[in-house]
Amino acid sequence: MIPRIAVLGDFNPAHDTHHRLNDSIRDVQKFLDKEIQFDWIATDIFSAAYIFEKRNYLGLWIAPGSPYKDFENVLKAIEYARKNNIPAFGNCGGFQHMIIEFARNECGIVNAEHEETNSDAENVLIKKLMCSLVGEEENLEITDEESLLYKTMKAKHILGKYYCSYGINEQYIEILRKNGMSLTSVSEEGHYRSFELKSHPFFVGTLFQPALTSEKDFPNPMIVKFVSTCLESKIN
Repeated sequence: MIPRIAVLGDFNPAHDTHHRLNDSIRDVQKFLDKEIQFDWIATDIFSAAYIFEKRNYLGLWIAPGSPYKDFENVLKAIEYARKNNIPAFGNCGGFQHMIIEFARNECGIVNAEHEETNSDAENVLIKKLMCSLVGEEENLEITDEESLLYKTMKAKHILGKYYCSYGINEQYIEILRKNGMSLTSVSEEGHYRSFELKSHPFFVGTLFQPALTSEKDFPNPMIVKFVSTCLESKIN
């Protein structure tokens, strides 16, 4: 059976970032010389138990493109992957919703919300950025040399490219850290742009989109690492 990875998101042909993600999928298969089936599954029909238990998908890639059709269903899928050690990789909106899920279910902030969909919420974990990052790029410093990000990128500084206007509310950084989240990179202005859970085989979120710095013959190393981890989970 061809190994399969689920891409959780609402594909929109008008979004260049979705096409870039698909390009990176083709490139990583060529790079690894592996046939892998990547299936986009819309957020309003995604059933984690069915996808991972009945259909045997190996990993979860939470795609950009928020607001999603089904906010709560995205959180359920992320929670399922986190609790069942399924490799999970979230970029942009994926990063944002992974933060919210972790805050709700591990930090006790049961009403954690996203400003884009609930601006009046008491606990806004994801807030609108002072300056939009739509179409922007930043030089980032990897602050944790024990992180998967550092070990994979093999560099202290990396380039992050974006298409988003929302990021982590840094008032909640300490409670996220206290409950096991490792913040792994910062912008030159000191804003956090990625995280991971070291207790998990691969649970990584990046506000930047690795597909935007992926090249045909040299796919972004984090995408390669995510896919490789999924394939290794099939062997194990």
